[in-house]
Amino acid sequence: MLIAAASNGKALWYLTRGTGLVTMVLLSASVALGVAETNRWSRPAFPRFVTATLHKNVSLLVTVFLGVHIVTSIVDAFAPIGWIDVIVPMTSKYRPVWLGLGAVATDLLIALVLTSLVRQRIGLRAWRVVHWTAYACWPIAVLHGLGTGSDSRQPWALAVYAACLAVVAASVWWRLAVGRRLAVGQGTPATAARMVAVGGSIAVPLGLVGFLVIGPLRPGWAARAGTPRALIAGAKQAAPDVPSALAPPFTDALAGTITQSAADAAGRSTVTIDATLTGQVSGVVHISLVGPADPGGGITMAASAATVGPASDPRQYRGTVTALSGNTLQLSLTDRAGTSMTLSVRLRSSGGEVTGTAQATG
Repeated sequence: MLIAAASNGKALWYLTRGTGLVTMVLLSASVALGVAETNRWSRPAFPRFVTATLHKNVSLLVTVFLGVHIVTSIVDAFAPIGWIDVIVPMTSKYRPVWLGLGAVATDLLIALVLTSLVRQRIGLRAWRVVHWTAYACWPIAVLHGLGTGSDSRQPWALAVYAACLAVVAASVWWRLAVGRRLAVGQGTPATAARMVAVGGSIAVPLGLVGFLVIGPLRPGWAARAGTPRALIAGAKQAAPDVPSALAPPFTDALAGTITQSAADAAGRSTVTIDATLTGQVSGVVHISLVGPADPGGGITMAASAATVGPASDPRQYRGTVTALSGNTLQLSLTDRAGTSMTLSVRLRSSGGEVTGTAQATG
């Protein structure tokens, strides 16, 4: 039912992206909860059995979302990903290295689940050795997400990855600190494994940041990551035919919203206009007016900022409001190439909505 419902349009693509990011967040939470459980952390309102139960449930959610992520990736016909590709590393024709890392992370998670199911038979020591692979699984999964994901350059996605990195790094350092105190209390020196963990907790974050800078954040990553040329060419051909730039002269209808903020301590208020242009061209207009608030409504303009452009480049033109007379504004704008445009905007407002016309001249 889930896959059938998701097969319409780009739903599979969005579902794959969403479940991949959620899996990363849940995996990070699972690592942190696992450390809390190992450190025997508890509070009166949060006893140890609650931590243990929460850890198991979050780990279960990781496998569920990972399963959906894998299935949607395979069912989506855009990329040539098969069932073998998600289990056997480096066999895919689509970004083989980065998808291969996802296969490695998947195999490690499968090993964790299976050994947990037969924990009583294999013994605590063997189970614990396998369970330590969770720490290796996490950075591998992050590399997979950054190298394969469609959102690696999006600020919000980078913020999510940064938060996951902070949580896991803090958990590892907490575990190392607690383990060191226990070792000192027993009179034993730091082990080689502990030194490796300390080095890894420093090297992994630095390595991930370095990888981002030289990899996904640089232009052309899709090709360098191993995306088949036919897919890149097909994506370019399928891109919507939208205007790449606005050029005067034109006269368009304008419609949007207008809001005014409350006055600050200095009595200044901000009026914001966000509207779309339709007619000879299609575009968006953003205008901000700042100044002392008038008792009867509106403001006396003291400063302003304005941007105009197509939806694909909404800040093509930038400038200020050079004249304000009643409901008529005159904008002086310049694009990146230094081309000037004057935009005369006549507005009618009612209940937070604005309509009107915008006339552009060179």
